[in-house]
Amino acid sequence: MDSPVTKLIFIAAAVAASVLVVTVMWTTLGNNAPQSTDDEVKYSKIQTEALCKAVGGTWASNACS
Repeated sequence: MDSPVTKLIFIAAAVAASVLVVTVMWTTLGNNAPQSTDDEVKYSKIQTEALCKAVGGTWASNACS
C-alpha cells in the first residue's frame, strides 16, 4: 500500500472525484439559477454604491437609480 504507484492512483481518483463533484454542482446551480427575461437593470435591488456605478446607475441617498 505504500508504493508510489498506489499513492498516484489514489491521488488521481481523488482528483477525478473532485472534478465530478464540481461539474455536478456547476450544472445543478447553473440550471436552477433564475433566468432574466429582460435586459432592464432593477436599480431598486442594488444595495451598494460600487455595484450601482458598475451597472451605470447613480448613487444618491443610499439608493441606486
